[in-house]
Amino acid sequence: MNILIKLFFLVTVTGLVGCASTVNRNDASIKDRSVVKEEVIQVIPFKPLRALTVSLDSAAAAKLADNQDFNVDKLFEKINLTLASAKYLQVQNSASNLRMEIVVTNIRVRSGVSAIMLGILAGSDYITGQVFVKDLDRVIDKFEVDISYAFGGVMGITSSRMDWMYESFSNKILEEMKKVMPMPK
Repeated sequence: MNILIKLFFLVTVTGLVGCASTVNRNDASIKDRSVVKEEVIQVIPFKPLRALTVSLDSAAAAKLADNQDFNVDKLFEKINLTLASAKYLQVQNSASNLRMEIVVTNIRVRSGVSAIMLGILAGSDYITGQVFVKDLDRVIDKFEVDISYAFGGVMGITSSRMDWMYESFSNKILEEMKKVMPMPK
């Protein structure tokens, strides 16, 4: 029993070290890729988003050849599903002018072999993106989401890593939307 407790503790600590996610709301540091965390959030009345787009900036697009396991369509699908299931995205809502634009600015996906064999020694996988919530063309909220994953071994299987990263990226966006536009009770 003592060994099981120690094993559970080891797995938990490893999990906390191997994965990370942050949100940055500092305007100046979004451009500078700073690690400054959240600042003051202005709460606005709840209104579901009508549209969602996910794109790559030129720097991220240039990295696609070296990061072939990254799939912007799968990231879009996961964000779409996460926001729609929480009722933050309702594409048929003609009463809303709100839309979300996500621009992926940085990506890295280790090869499956290096992730499994070398684990954290091969560095980490990451997705960084800027999120803009707009009312027509006016930006009403913006923040940056950064997700990283450094597990190896069996946890380094590419599909597992990418699924975790897409889900974590989506969940961070939903967390921020809940802060900015809390659902009415």
